[in-house]
Amino acid sequence: MNNIKVKGERLWVMGLLALLVLACNPEAKWATDDVTITITPYTISAGYIECSFATDKEAYYLIDCVPAEAGYDPTKPENQKQFMMLALDSAYVDYLDWRYNLLKGGEFNIAPFASHSLQYGNIDHFFTNLDTLTNYWIFAFVVNPETMKPAGKLYLKEVTTTATSAMDVHFEYRVRGYWDYIYPLNPDGKINNHFPYLAATCDEEWLEGITPEEYFEALFMGYSALDLKTVIRYGTNVVYNDGLNSDAEFEQGHTYYTAIVSYDGFMGNNVIYKFTWTGPDYEAYFKNEDSIASDGEDD
Repeated sequence: MNNIKVKGERLWVMGLLALLVLACNPEAKWATDDVTITITPYTISAGYIECSFATDKEAYYLIDCVPAEAGYDPTKPENQKQFMMLALDSAYVDYLDWRYNLLKGGEFNIAPFASHSLQYGNIDHFFTNLDTLTNYWIFAFVVNPETMKPAGKLYLKEVTTTATSAMDVHFEYRVRGYWDYIYPLNPDGKINNHFPYLAATCDEEWLEGITPEEYFEALFMGYSALDLKTVIRYGTNVVYNDGLNSDAEFEQGHTYYTAIVSYDGFMGNNVIYKFTWTGPDYEAYFKNEDSIASDGEDD
């Protein structure tokens, strides 16, 4: 299998996890036998799948979404155990990478594997950075937090992403002194904390003969897949005077453009707001109709 990989780096550290997982939540009760997990994908789009997971008993369980492999059936008895072990090993290594970087940075108050990487109770989850028109396996299985082994059966749904975006989100934007605020809104006006989007601010002096639309198109389209994982935003964002993923720091008398664009595997709804920053007391609130760009799907 190519899509769920067992990574070899620092595997010798695995034995230490047993000491950590017991501290995940001493008050929690969990079951490992006869647990049923219900997977319900309820928003399927071009670049993400929104899905609910529910258990009939309190249990720790692992979830993920991976590209489906032609000719391979992970639910077959001869494949199921291997599939779950590979998924759990991959989650271990991701956790160790995260933990290693925190320890290296001097942080010692680190969550154990179970509370960091496993689910507990009923949840809604967004799987993002997906490819369009691609078959994916969304899966879940119970994990014993003491032995760190799969328990019970594999639950799996196969879902195909769409060719176009199912997103219907608009953006409002506020500048208050040195702070920027982004509000992604559903059609009913409520803040949506899940839709992925990109945002950036540029000083008008940077444009050098090109339009703001051209500047931001070149900026956003220039992101690599790896870059996108670090710059995609979700929900309300509040940023202190760092120009929203750029080198812009507000200077009195300078004119700025802030672009916000939904990203569902491709660029979608977009707005560009223009303002001239007058100092620490500056305040402006921009709504969708204030955009200098047309809202809606790009051609």
